[in-house]
Order: sequence, then structure tokens, then C-alpha cells
Amino acid sequence: MIEMVHQQTLQTLRNHLQAAGAEFREEDGDILCNGHRMGLCVVFDGFVPQGPQQMAPVEIQIHLDGDRGDRFRVGVLGVGPNQEAAVQSAIEEWYLLLVTPLLAALGAAANNRLREPPPLQIDSWHIYPGRAGIRGRLPAGLEPGGTLFRQLIHEVGQTVADWKTGEVPELRSLMVMANSAGRQQEVQAAIDGFVDENLTQRLGQLTWPTASEAYFYKQVFVLRSATPGPEVDSQGS
Repeated sequence: MIEMVHQQTLQTLRNHLQAAGAEFREEDGDILCNGHRMGLCVVFDGFVPQGPQQMAPVEIQIHLDGDRGDRFRVGVLGVGPNQEAAVQSAIEEWYLLLVTPLLAALGAAANNRLREPPPLQIDSWHIYPGRAGIRGRLPAGLEPGGTLFRQLIHEVGQTVADWKTGEVPELRSLMVMANSAGRQQEVQAAIDGFVDENLTQRLGQLTWPTASEAYFYKQVFVLRSATPGPEVDSQGS
């Protein structure tokens, strides 16, 4: 089953690059595009039945230029009436959360066919927001351009301002998650795949919207330095 999921994620990358008109080639199971190498690793322990539905908890790592896979790692939960639909749901969530902003940062944007948010710029960093993943109803303020979204971007900017160009990777990831149920909110932020306590604390102090229904929010931001950082081995050796 893992091999099947792996092949579907690989095909998702191919489809995007072809639709974007990007030149790429494959080598040893990896995809090479615009001077970068992308390898995939899938972690999947099986389906979880929930009533008439099947759930597929999947973790997918993109190893960029031979890195450990932490920077562009995301866990997704696919839900569907059968196993095939659950896997497809998981891959679609992964694609919108991470793949579209990452490939845009690598110079292979989807040409707005998915209504991608335009990249932002803070200091010397270009910021590519992925599509927000929402379980429940999207509360007011979290939509792109909304009040809370602008506050999030401001806090991201405060974090970016502390990074010294040339001492961090040229490409980075930042993930924000919020879980709200009634008056209880739990917020977490991760940079390059690891929880960042400082940013988590600052985001937790924002006024997150309450809603009559519980909701879970997740969004990935891919950041690319306008000034090249340390060189990496795109051949993954």
C-alpha cells in the first residue's frame, strides 16, 4: 500500500510540473527541476475505519536536495467512503498544503489554475502561502486577506527579521496549526518541521476566532530567500 501511495504522490508532482510547463527529468526515483532534486518518502501505517468512512493518516516528506526531509514534511488525514477515496483525499490535502507553495517557490507555479495566493515579501524573503486546510467551517478572519491572516503574516515577518541571510537555508518552511473547540484554543507553529516555542507563544496570544462549531486550521508557508543561502548538493550525494 505504501508503494501505491508513493506512486500517486510522485504522479501528483509530475502532473503539476507538466501543467506549469516546467522542464524536469527523473533520476533514481527523484525529480530534478530548476536545479533542485526532490525525493519522496511516505509513512503510512494503514487505514482507520470510522463508521461508514475510511480514514488514511499519511505523512509525506519531500527530501529537497538531499536533506533529511524535515523541512517539507507534512501529515495529512484523508477521509472517504472507501480506501481509494481516502488515499486520494490525503494526497489532495498534501498537494494544496505543501506542493503548490513549494513548487511555486522553485519557479514552477501552477499559473493560478488553483487560485494560488500571490507570494508576499518580507525583508529579503519571498513567502508562498499554501492553501489553508480546514476541518469544520472556516471562521471569519482566517481567509486570505482577513484580519487574523494579516496578523499571522506580521508575526511571520517578526520571525523572518531575526534570520541572517547566508546562515540559514535558502528555502524554509513554516507551519501554523490551530485547534478550536468552544472557548478552548490550542495553537502550534513549526519552522523547518520542528516546533518553535517562541513563535507558538506569540501566535497563541492572537485573538483567534471562536465559532459555534469546532474547527482545525493548518497552513504551510514556504519561504525563499531573495539572496542565495548556503550551497546545497542538488544531486543528493
